Amino acid sequence: MPNRVTKGRRYQNSDLRNKLASEYVLGTQTLRVRRRLETLIQSDPSWWEHIEQWQNHLSGLNPTSDLSMDTTHLRQPPKRVWRQIANGTFNLTQQRKGLRWWWLPMGMAMSLVVGVLIQPVLVPIHQPLSVSQIRPVNYLAMMSSESQQNHFALVAYQGKKPGQSSIRLQLNLGMEEVEFGKAVVWMRDKTTGELALIDSLQNISNIRYMSPTEWKLLKNSSELLVTANLDPNSTLLYRGDCIELGHNILM
Repeated sequence: MPNRVTKGRRYQNSDLRNKLASEYVLGTQTLRVRRRLETLIQSDPSWWEHIEQWQNHLSGLNPTSDLSMDTTHLRQPPKRVWRQIANGTFNLTQQRKGLRWWWLPMGMAMSLVVGVLIQPVLVPIHQPLSVSQIRPVNYLAMMSSESQQNHFALVAYQGKKPGQSSIRLQLNLGMEEVEFGKAVVWMRDKTTGELALIDSLQNISNIRYMSPTEWKLLKNSSELLVTANLDPNSTLLYRGDCIELGHNILM
């Protein structure tokens, strides 16, 4: 059985990382694989580089990512496509001929017996899960300076209710520690270009909950920036594109 060192080396493989990152962005992973990957991301934020690359690549292929595009200009698929979908969805397979009447009560009895026998095996054991395991990241910004690429990540999670959404800093273990000082984090509106203050970088280093108004502004942000102090014109320390990794319903 491979030890932890062997497993760690396995996940350093670039091809494997690209495969898992693409599946994560597309949403095709099983819940178990997604939880495992998010655990790996927490311990090694360099995973975000691969996720960001795939998000940028796939966003250009998705017409819904361009909010200015009129859906009436999208090409309609041929009628035969809709017909095949309808036939495959709604047509029921004919029952086999010769099905004897006594199969029905016997089948029901066998199903009941099997259900009673395997119920203890199938009933899940409820264990508490951490928030990071059950909530996918909704927004990501890989923060870089002039001297250091992808120094850390700012990740945002959408809560189940308004006011429960949050943003936090995730360190890149391969980089030097981030010096907080008086640095603050801003979000730039993708439409107007105006800056809106989130909070100090120190506060965001822990879980920082966002108001519904702040979350709405984040959803419409093109990038996140870190300046030396509360003056938006002060020295720019870090910046990173704000990338959406999931569809959000709550404000």
